[in-house]
Amino acid sequence: MKQKRWYRLDNAAKIYPAVRTKKWSGNFRVSATLTEKVDPEILQQALDDVRKRIVNLNLELKTGFFWYFFEETDREVLVEPDSQNPCGRIGGKHNRDMPYRVRYYDRRIVVEVFHTLADGTGGMIFLKSIVARYLFLKYSVKIPPDDEIISCDSEYDTEEMEDAYKRYAKFRTMKSRSETKGYHFKGTALPDEQISVITGIIPVDDVLKKSREYGVTLTEFIVSVMIESFMKCQAQSKSKIERPIKVSVPINLRKIYPSKTMRNFSLYINPGIEPRYGEFTFREITEEVHHFMRMNNKEKYLNAIMCKNLSDEINPFLRIVPLVFKNIAMATAFRMYGETLVSSTFSNLGLVKVPPEMEKYIERFEFMLGRFMAGMPSAAAASFKGKLYINWTSGIKEKDVERNFFTSLVKSGIHVKIESNMC
Repeated sequence: MKQKRWYRLDNAAKIYPAVRTKKWSGNFRVSATLTEKVDPEILQQALDDVRKRIVNLNLELKTGFFWYFFEETDREVLVEPDSQNPCGRIGGKHNRDMPYRVRYYDRRIVVEVFHTLADGTGGMIFLKSIVARYLFLKYSVKIPPDDEIISCDSEYDTEEMEDAYKRYAKFRTMKSRSETKGYHFKGTALPDEQISVITGIIPVDDVLKKSREYGVTLTEFIVSVMIESFMKCQAQSKSKIERPIKVSVPINLRKIYPSKTMRNFSLYINPGIEPRYGEFTFREITEEVHHFMRMNNKEKYLNAIMCKNLSDEINPFLRIVPLVFKNIAMATAFRMYGETLVSSTFSNLGLVKVPPEMEKYIERFEFMLGRFMAGMPSAAAASFKGKLYINWTSGIKEKDVERNFFTSLVKSGIHVKIESNMC
């Protein structure tokens, strides 16, 4: 019998199986909407073909005595119809479910990923590779491979599966995780299986023009509008305690370190404002966000965060602690240093690029975060063909934050088209 290969989880992945519950798992979704209706049989063949090449898509999460780990599997993965409530929990009894799923609806192809397997960049590589193979099988169009489209005929590169955190951590110093708790907008919880999705479709040029007026990037502008939206909600609340409003922003470390990994390789920084200092104008918010991002989105600072995250993993004593106790410790750390520190998250995959041979068959790309454990509203974005698609997701009924956000954009002269999965 062939010995199955196994892989340690990367540093960012280790927290997710430890804090996963029967009703929640940290996952995300990337999708491509084509110009014609998806053929499920051809999509299944495309997935099967791509799985023969991409190792990450043939891994099953297992529970060891000391750590969770991935093991190679030859289990069949079947494409399935999409759901009105996307990003449902991934992972079944005894971890028998794969850490991803592939779905379809009408003209849309979807890949949903448990964060143990990959970050948004890795997920987009999976999606684009599957879509490229699908287009080849259906239309006989040859899509030239690039850094984010893996050809089924290409040679496997071991760097695709590396834990890049361990490769690039320098351990010169470590950055403390200590921060003050952030403001959380609270509301009426939706049933556990439901998620609210509100999509804003916005001309990229409109957002870029407005961003330049404030001297900030598109991401910094969107984060500033988010902070202002939460600030208005906190000001209208009955709470006597004003908490910091912070938005967690993932930083793709592949733009700093030359890695081909398809696993997790990102870190978070949390720009925001402290309302106790007084009222902030929108321009003041953009200045706070801009300077924070410029100061903290630097290799030396990010490496110090990376080293702090790795320090517990490589501690000789903690390595021999049984997993059952590690789970308790990681769950405690998640409550202290995870969602509780921030008001929301904004993850921007940026401009999605594909070869011209592929572009004419695709109408849009989207990126979406799953429900947060606390149910708070969060946003993710991707742009394609001149449109910025911002997906707000939440686990609560109230839509004050999202309403404030899109109203602010419209009042600033930016045209917004809204879609939603909620009646």
